[in-house]
Amino acid sequence: MERVLRAALLLACTAVPAAAVADSNGLTVGAALGFVDTSGHVSWTDGFVGKLRHSDDGATLVRGFIDWRSRLTDTLDAHVVLDAYDDDIGNAIDVTEAYLEWRPVPRSPRRYRLKVGAFYPRISLENVAAGWSSPYTLSYSAINTWIAEELRAIGAELTMSWRPESLGGSHGFAVSLAAFGGNDPAGSLLAWKGWSVHDRQTRLGDKLPLPPLPQLGPGGLFERQHPYVGPIREIDGRGGYYVNGDWRIGQRLLLRATRYDNRANPEAIAGGQYAWRTEFDHFGIQMTLPGDVGLIAQSMTGATVMGGIVDNAHVVDTEFDSRFVLVTRSFARHRLTLRYDHFELTQNDRTPEDNNPDFGHAWTVNYSVGLSDRASIAAEWLAIDTDHCGWVYYGIGPTATERQMQLLVKLRF
Repeated sequence: MERVLRAALLLACTAVPAAAVADSNGLTVGAALGFVDTSGHVSWTDGFVGKLRHSDDGATLVRGFIDWRSRLTDTLDAHVVLDAYDDDIGNAIDVTEAYLEWRPVPRSPRRYRLKVGAFYPRISLENVAAGWSSPYTLSYSAINTWIAEELRAIGAELTMSWRPESLGGSHGFAVSLAAFGGNDPAGSLLAWKGWSVHDRQTRLGDKLPLPPLPQLGPGGLFERQHPYVGPIREIDGRGGYYVNGDWRIGQRLLLRATRYDNRANPEAIAGGQYAWRTEFDHFGIQMTLPGDVGLIAQSMTGATVMGGIVDNAHVVDTEFDSRFVLVTRSFARHRLTLRYDHFELTQNDRTPEDNNPDFGHAWTVNYSVGLSDRASIAAEWLAIDTDHCGWVYYGIGPTATERQMQLLVKLRF
């Protein structure tokens, strides 16, 4: 509770001087607080292997954030997001995204947008509300949880789009190309911890705890300097890229495809942190079904590698795959959402005592009701079934079902 009050106070102190310019600058201040009941292993956020974010039951500030947008000129905007969390990872408040966005006046059917700074890759179909939050559930899908944990582009993204009216029909297209750095360790948390389902977003200065490691003795694989990873960091001086394409048909269908490659040198190391070559393909669909039922589905398949070649494979060589389907229906101020996640990690390396394949699925049910334009209540049940044979290193069984109930009040100003 002391951490809750400290984080809430810091959030309030940050928000107060900005409140006077909320109308002109597009300021959103949000907070989610309430009660959590959880069962399972001690969380990865506390340095162990649990896939949930919370280890303890009770009252908590799940999240506080400030999402500030400012029109600097007629064609230039600024966007900054600050997050506050009730945990001991990093500072109480830190920056999650910060970028400038240039939108020149269109002089043809095409429209351009240039984003420069630190931002999320253009992937998620869930996280579309202020502060990269989800309007559907409290916890994100496994795919978007991993994006929140480890992916952030520090660079530039150029988007070219064609609006439906410019094409004389209902079809709209957009293509984005980004070049970025500062994301070389991305993949390390996934390879060693496995998939998770939660709502914590890594801030730019956060250092995330890694699971405890087997004791291999001098010269062992995991003899490293730090028991954490800072995923938003440049190590090898090589830039990465992603390409994204959107195809929208009216207001009822959106298709999205993404290719991501951080182009990291898997043998590079700096300050005790490794570079991980991480690449994946992503596909997503968002559509409206009969009865005004919304559907979102995403799929991601990729690989991440680290270290030199040993026995025809990198020291750590992991393939990953995840997909989810979400259905949601709103009734006036009420919304009911159901989501199913499936996730897998397979390993191709032959490193002794580093056996971390990860298989499982998760169910999430969320019900929320808007009390006013500024307040809502949400109740969420989440269960994750996992088979992770590496857990035997810590004296626990390789299979587990972890559950979480949350009852939160969400505020927006």
